[in-house]
Amino acid sequence: MNRRRFISRSLVLGAGLSTPLALTRTAFAASMPADIVEMDALSLSRAIEESQVSCVEVMQAYLAHIERYNPVYNAIVGMAEADDLLQQARNADAELSRGEYHGWMHGMPHAVKDLQPVAGLRYTSGSPIFADRIADRDSGMAAKLRAAGAIFIGKTNTPEFGLGSQSYNPVYGATGSAWNPDLTAI
Repeated sequence: MNRRRFISRSLVLGAGLSTPLALTRTAFAASMPADIVEMDALSLSRAIEESQVSCVEVMQAYLAHIERYNPVYNAIVGMAEADDLLQQARNADAELSRGEYHGWMHGMPHAVKDLQPVAGLRYTSGSPIFADRIADRDSGMAAKLRAAGAIFIGKTNTPEFGLGSQSYNPVYGATGSAWNPDLTAI
């Protein structure tokens, strides 16, 4: 598994080509959580909108995936608390049950580089100078993603101030290569 594939499986970063999702909720639920993190963003979005999978089930699957792989790769940093994320997912499910759909990212876990402020999350830019900074507002990009229904789970690692070709910084350390987690690049 390469780093790009790991991140795409750990986070919903963009829409790909859709494939028909003909599974019933029962059949789909029987194959969770692994199948959820394998879905492309558009298929996952449709599955959530059509109630084939709940936002809570999606969040649980992604949290389990991150818990399994992130200790090896260190790609996700500044994680929000799991209980808070699950509550946000429950809220997203409740909104759906009332017919309130916010957009294609409704209830989907998402992370942005630790170079963008996201309200309530650490915003270090990979620098010890800002190691304890908590964003009080969303960047324009994060606000648009949130308006489309995204649930921000944390940040992805970055070189200090985004300067560099490898994701090492003195706050969170290095992100390992999927080919060899002991290296930051190959």
